[in-house]
This record gives sequence, structure tokens and C-alpha cells, in this order.
Amino acid sequence: MYYAEMNTCGSCKYYKYEGENTKGYCSWYRTYYYPDDSCDHWEEGNVSSSGGCFLTTACCEHKGLPDDCRELTALRYLRDEYMKKYDFGQALINIYYEKAPAIVDKINHMADSDEIYEGIYNKIQEIVVMIENKKYDDAVCEYIKLMFEVERS
Repeated sequence: MYYAEMNTCGSCKYYKYEGENTKGYCSWYRTYYYPDDSCDHWEEGNVSSSGGCFLTTACCEHKGLPDDCRELTALRYLRDEYMKKYDFGQALINIYYEKAPAIVDKINHMADSDEIYEGIYNKIQEIVVMIENKKYDDAVCEYIKLMFEVERS
């Protein structure tokens, strides 16, 4: 596991660590930096190294499920073993890391957040079945569609 000092790109929540001596992607500035570069827009918590599945995590936490539950495990598998192997997949992951935290924050401030999380969770259940049936493209499309639908609501 990679550990970066505070206030450097490698420890910023907007930074996607790509490996030692390699530039990683900053979703805030939308460009590439070395992990030890100083960051003017640094925010604590490198989400890409911690493997944030923001919407899924929020739903599972809302339901009281553990971090290693079926849903989070399946979506992490989809991300790590399928999406990261393709340029389009990594691009979608970067978009997700950029948008999802604000979406979750928005939901958390809504009066009907319980209903919204329940609806998202039901859709996640369908996506997990797609992953288990190795319908990875369908699962990716449905998850990205879910993210944009929730963002618009």
C-alpha cells in the first residue's frame, strides 16, 4: 500500500495513485502529477487508494451492512478486476470519484434520504446480480446510469 505525506498530491482525495515514480491523475485539476508534488487544492483522504464506492458505501452504511458485504465486494471486484483494465473504465472511475461524494452529500441533506437510499440499494442489488452473472458491461452501464439519475434528482 502507498502512503503519501499530507499536503502532497499522493494523499489528496482528488488524486488517483498510479504507482511508484509514475504520475497519477488529479480529478480537481484534471491533469497528472507525481505523488510527492505539492498540492494547492489539497483535501485529506485519497479516495482512489482507499477504494471509495461512495453510493454503494452510503447505502450499505444506511442499512447497517459491514464493509465486506456482498454488495461492496461485488462492486469493488467490478472496479478493480474489470473496469481498471480498460481506458474507458478508468475514465468512468475518475468521473465517479469526482461526482459521487457531492451526490452522497446532497442525498444526506434531503428530507427523503431514507427512501432515496432504499431505491439506490434496490438498484445496486440488480447490479450485483449482473456482476455475479459476469454481465460486466451491463453492470457498468447500469451503475453509471444510476449515478447520473441520482445526481439529477
